[in-house]
Amino acid sequence: MYRVEHDPDVLAQLEALPVEALPFYLELRAALETAPWGFPSASAINPDGPLRSAAFGDHKRGLAFFLILEDQRRVAVVKVLWAG
Repeated sequence: MYRVEHDPDVLAQLEALPVEALPFYLELRAALETAPWGFPSASAINPDGPLRSAAFGDHKRGLAFFLILEDQRRVAVVKVLWAG
């Protein structure tokens, strides 16, 4: 199990999400707690690296970037975006 963390900037991004996006983000968060390495790398240069991304929501309108800190069993969400 991984601990998922959000810094104040990411919390503000989450607060700005539309209401319909929240259940989708909560599903993503649950997946990050159990299997964050199952998401694609955010870097073509370092495909095995700890910086990952995940699309979420209806029609994949949301995008989250996160850093996996394996030695600490921690996932730090660094950015959340929503299109629309």
